[in-house]
Amino acid sequence: DLWTDQFSPSSSLSHEEMFNLVAQGFQLAAEEKETLANWLGELLVAHPEGVTRGEFGAALANLLGLGEHVEAPEGFYPSFADLNMDYPGFMGVELLQRLGLLPTHMLGRFEPYRLITRSEAAFILHQALQLDKVEGTIEEMQGKQIALKEAEGDETRLFDLLSETLFVSPGSLTRNTINRDEQLEKGQTIAILARGKQALLVNLEETSTAQALLEGLNKATQALVDVLTPAQINAIIAGDWELLGEEVSYELHDELVARGVSPWEADALLKRDWESVQMMLQERLTQEAADYLKVAPELVQAALSQDWAKLVEYAQVELAQRLLTSDWLKNATTN
Repeated sequence: DLWTDQFSPSSSLSHEEMFNLVAQGFQLAAEEKETLANWLGELLVAHPEGVTRGEFGAALANLLGLGEHVEAPEGFYPSFADLNMDYPGFMGVELLQRLGLLPTHMLGRFEPYRLITRSEAAFILHQALQLDKVEGTIEEMQGKQIALKEAEGDETRLFDLLSETLFVSPGSLTRNTINRDEQLEKGQTIAILARGKQALLVNLEETSTAQALLEGLNKATQALVDVLTPAQINAIIAGDWELLGEEVSYELHDELVARGVSPWEADALLKRDWESVQMMLQERLTQEAADYLKVAPELVQAALSQDWAKLVEYAQVELAQRLLTSDWLKNATTN
């Protein structure tokens, strides 16, 4: 519907045309289209004569699941000779390249500041819309394969994780490093961008434990501001529980617990026992880091406390355990 009279494949694409094009392709509501336009306007300076290749790449990658991530994950290297990692739209362009969406004449040199033509934009968008986006719950994990039960319907589909699979979560963007697939658990809700059975991008919807705690505190605070009087809020800040009253104290405690804070953490917060709160947060972060890195919590704790003797000791034990359970050792013993 954009070009009813003449397509003009070599003509440039205006910003209005681009947003209308992707809105139709991804069925965006007016508010979603406006949000995308505002985000792109803050990320990159709009070219006065039309949409650049870099702008189009960033906008399309956002919609494909990259979201507002612009920082490249560790170990990520440029695919183009003329695209530096400090370019704001770098990650979006790289995603399109790694998904195999770009025409062959763009490989090697992308020229991010060059105006994209209508035919180039149409080709890339068409390729993107051929990918399959599936949302659902993990039913089973077997090595590098995921059994995903679709959110809509009862069908279970199998997807293979690749070495270049990207994992996107609210707070991070990572490649599929060693044991990264083991972070996926049965019952977890995810969204997969796939070509056939190959999982190209995995969106992890959950937030981290520590992040959930902080977000819970923020939500609890906002909820309490809505129901408490200014005098009661001042009493909370001052720790004047007699003025606050037992009933409100109980309500505050229950509200914090309902928001994901443990009862003992809520007690420490209400008593303003910051030493205990700090210790609890450190324990949470230590356990979370250990789970992510697949190492013993003691190893993380030794590193945080800079206890180098213990760190070396735990590292040696960790290395020995990994060697004993490695495929390399199993192959060596069988041969």
